[in-house]
Amino acid sequence: MKFSIKYQKKGKIHRQILEAADLKSLKNVKELPLNIISINEIKSFDFTFLSHRNSKKEVYEFFVQLDMMLGANLTFSESIELLLDSKQEKKIENILILIKNSLSSSLPIDKALSKYKTYLGKTSILFLKLGLENGNIKDSVHSLTEILSEDISSSDKLNEVMRYPLILIISLCISIGMIFTYVLPNFEFMFTLLKDDIPFSTYLLIRIKNILDDYWILIILGFILNIGGFYILIQKYRLVFDKFLLLNVPIFSKMIQNYYFYRLFLSFSIIVKSKYQFQIAISNSKNIVNNLYVKEKLNQVLLNIKNGISIAESFEKSFLFDQVTMKLLNTADKTNNYEEVLSDISMRYKKQFHKSLKNFSSTLEPILILLIAGVVLWLILAIMLPIWNLGAVIN
Repeated sequence: MKFSIKYQKKGKIHRQILEAADLKSLKNVKELPLNIISINEIKSFDFTFLSHRNSKKEVYEFFVQLDMMLGANLTFSESIELLLDSKQEKKIENILILIKNSLSSSLPIDKALSKYKTYLGKTSILFLKLGLENGNIKDSVHSLTEILSEDISSSDKLNEVMRYPLILIISLCISIGMIFTYVLPNFEFMFTLLKDDIPFSTYLLIRIKNILDDYWILIILGFILNIGGFYILIQKYRLVFDKFLLLNVPIFSKMIQNYYFYRLFLSFSIIVKSKYQFQIAISNSKNIVNNLYVKEKLNQVLLNIKNGISIAESFEKSFLFDQVTMKLLNTADKTNNYEEVLSDISMRYKKQFHKSLKNFSSTLEPILILLIAGVVLWLILAIMLPIWNLGAVIN
């Protein structure tokens, strides 16, 4: 954070700009002048949301470097200093400065990095916080690199799955636009010769073209307003929307479930391995899930555990997880071997996620191809049938 400091020196008013993690840690900055009149935070607009995809890889590369240094038995402070000495992206450099200031001022790392929560992600800040609190920052950073690597890999696979359908849809839209703009106007006069004998598919095509020609501004405006209204409704009824997305969308819901539960149980596993209680693992891990319905269910699980109900039974009462997961958690309850069982559950969900991703791809592509084929067939019939009928009329 940047602060504009107004102070008095030798009877004159001066201004100075200094950087610090927050107002409290500003007091420890050596350059802080005396006789301060006022301190104001300099607000800056953060454009991190515009480059979210690139930020994931930048953050991952940063933590890989940090993991390598910690693996070479350097301390966390030494690793931060070395990274600061090397060339870094501007945002990463600012993050390193904030971490350094946090270590020197004993400011909690999550508060120090709150400005970069969107850029780093909740998961990164969570694991840094737990690693520093528990003294196992080396293991926490290594586990974090595994999670970030899997996130990037999953995102790339999903993009790969969606790339071909998107290309098909864009190609179809361009083709329809070309037909409306260049092809249909050349045949429109010919179609009028048929009068009432015009096929319905052709009538529908001409009708759509006329509507687009007459009301294209209203259509674009209506589309924008509908998108905005839909977004507002989602925000207002976020819990209902998240529940529907998680449970009621064929094929897609299963893929989302497996992805969320894989990351969730992997986080449980890593936190429990750090010798934290299971309640703390749930309390911290629920914040890395963006689905409000899952968070609500985890809050119920947490409340049940605090009321003395066993872990397996608490998860079963949520009605969110499958029977195999329940059996494995029952085994963990009886053997008290949560570390290994949680790791097995996360790996199981990981395999299921990759399988459901393939199923989603293999189902989506044929549906889109059939849909596009139907639209193309309609366009061909709408243009060719009148030409054939006109030939019969002339004969």
